Amino acid sequence: MKEEKSLKYERVKGIPHVREPGNSVRRNTGEWRVFKPAIDHKKCIKCKTCWLVCPESAIDWKEKPVIDYQLCKGCLVCLNECPVKAIYKTNDKHEK
Repeated sequence: MKEEKSLKYERVKGIPHVREPGNSVRRNTGEWRVFKPAIDHKKCIKCKTCWLVCPESAIDWKEKPVIDYQLCKGCLVCLNECPVKAIYKTNDKHEK
């Protein structure tokens, strides 16, 4: 991953990071959710904490965080770790 090389905490002992997506890439685990995270991009400070802590690598980083709802299980770890509370939960209606 190109983005990873520019991170200030790369190779720092004790900082966990999922380098490869979990098994949700092989399954549509997004259907398991009751709640899903949503991002208020006006509040986002682009710290990449959400991207770092997502256990399924469901958050991709372009110029801002983008959630892949096919991979997101709705664990809301990103919501709990966001330092500025730019992530909030919504009911997932699984609309196609």
